[in-house]
Amino acid sequence: MKTTFRRLQCGILAVAWLLAGCNSDVFIDRFLSAEPSVSLSETEKEVTVCFEADNWDILGVESLREGVAVSATDLEGKNSKYLPFEEGETGIVYCKNAFLDFRVEKRNGSELHFISGENLYDQPFETFVRVGNRYEEKVIRVSFSPTRKYQIDSVSYDWSQFSSFDYMLEPVEQVEVNTLDASSPATVYFYPYKNSARIVEFYMQYGGWGGDENDLRKLLGDAASQVEIPDIVSGTPGLYGTKVSFRHHEQRLDAGLDKELKVSKTVEAGKHVRLVYNGIEQYHVPYKAYLSNSLTGKKLEISGTLSSKRPFNYLIIPIAITDEDK
Repeated sequence: MKTTFRRLQCGILAVAWLLAGCNSDVFIDRFLSAEPSVSLSETEKEVTVCFEADNWDILGVESLREGVAVSATDLEGKNSKYLPFEEGETGIVYCKNAFLDFRVEKRNGSELHFISGENLYDQPFETFVRVGNRYEEKVIRVSFSPTRKYQIDSVSYDWSQFSSFDYMLEPVEQVEVNTLDASSPATVYFYPYKNSARIVEFYMQYGGWGGDENDLRKLLGDAASQVEIPDIVSGTPGLYGTKVSFRHHEQRLDAGLDKELKVSKTVEAGKHVRLVYNGIEQYHVPYKAYLSNSLTGKKLEISGTLSSKRPFNYLIIPIAITDEDK
């Protein structure tokens, strides 16, 4: 119904223009009586603005916030054009960045069509389309409501590039014991797994955006997308059911160790040492995440490297503390 109404409006304006054709000066400065504002959304993907005369052209497209790449072709999409359009020139103007795309079509001199693709920003995105002639310029304000986000369809890992090692040590709970002034050994109790955690991180490379957490949230939204990641079981890497959020920041997971485990260590008199270390199993593996958008049908691919560090045991190593360490 909305489209029919708009077409009717355009027809009425065109008739009025023909009736007044006896005076060619009437419409020189009246191709638009006012500067209209239009809004597009998932349900209202196309809007048509009607003109009172055909003495106008598309001059440019601008935005006040993030930049938008602008290009133009003929109506068939085959030959490139440049803005501003020449007098009476028709064509399509494409506007796009990593999170927004829409196009503006001038098929004739009485209508301008605005067609939305997607707006992945969390708020309406406003642009300004300048139209006019050598005597006058008007600005059409266009607002695009946010559209639905992408979803992760699958993640694949390049097992041929899987690399791992388990000979790294990291201090976890640094129990410092000073028996320099003691005449007898001291027994220390501690919990080697109390602060232990598995740490995973997705490093990302994707040409359309900076690859930071804010950019990823624009693509996927606030809901954390869970993906399965590899584990090493009996020395063999594979998928064994561990899932994490597909996010660009470091994530701390439960390492599956007994945080209540209590152990003791006796330190001889005359010592000043640190004691507790975890053995770390670490791996790196390239991945590809495949995304799609149910609104537009568009597909994206994000690639990068997944890193995992998992403590698997503890070692009590009395490393001497020197004056330089203090």
